[in-house]
Amino acid sequence: MFTEFALASLLAIAPLAGATPDVTVKVLPSEDCSSYPGYDAASNTAGPWTIQLVDSDNVAIEGFSDTSVYSVSFNPSTDPKPSLRWGSITFPTRNDIAKNPLQCDAGVLQGWVPTDLTAAGAPTSYQWTPLVISPYPYDAALMWKVSGEVPQIFEQYVGDVKQDGVFLGSYNTSTSWGLTYEPANVGSSNQDYYYARLLGPNSADPTTGQALGANETTAFIKITA
Repeated sequence: MFTEFALASLLAIAPLAGATPDVTVKVLPSEDCSSYPGYDAASNTAGPWTIQLVDSDNVAIEGFSDTSVYSVSFNPSTDPKPSLRWGSITFPTRNDIAKNPLQCDAGVLQGWVPTDLTAAGAPTSYQWTPLVISPYPYDAALMWKVSGEVPQIFEQYVGDVKQDGVFLGSYNTSTSWGLTYEPANVGSSNQDYYYARLLGPNSADPTTGQALGANETTAFIKITA
C-alpha cells in the first residue's frame, strides 16, 4: 500500500520536464478528414488512432495515450438501471491499460466509447461517438454526450521549424492542455487518471483568476497515426 501511495504522489507532483514550449499554430481544414493522419478519400475517414501527450511538464506521463471516464446517473426509486450521462477523454497514470481509439468520419472527430451501462453498472454499447470540447471555457474537456465546441487540428511551429505530427485543440488558436491528477475514487474507472482540459480564451479559474489549478501541468495532445 505504501508503494501505491508513493507512486500516486510521484505522479501528482512529478518534477517538470521543462516548460511546454511556446509555439505558433496553424489550424488545418476540418470540413472533411483529409488533414488527419491515415486519410482514406474513398470513405472520407481517417484512423483509427490514439492521441498522445507530448512536451509535457510532467515527466511521469510524457508519451501516454488516452483513456476515458464517465458520469453515472441512477435513482433507485425511479430508474430500472444506471445510465451514462456523459464521458470525458482522459489520460492514465500507467500506460499499459486499454486505450480508447479515435477516428475522423466525414469531418467529425469520434471516439470508440461506451454509450450505456448494464444493470450492474458496467460500460456497454461501445460505438463511434462524436467528441466535442465542453462549452465551459474554464473546464473545456474533450467529451461525448454533451453539446460543445468542435475540436480542431493544428500544425505547430517552434520558431520557423514545423513540429512533427498533427495536434488537437480548438478556438482556432489553442493547442495547450492542462492535466490534473484525479484519484481512483473520482470518476468511473476505479483507477487514478489525469483529467485534461483545453487552455484557451477565458480558461482561467473564474474564482481565483489563476491560469492553472493547483498541481495542474501542461502538455500538447498529438494524434498518433
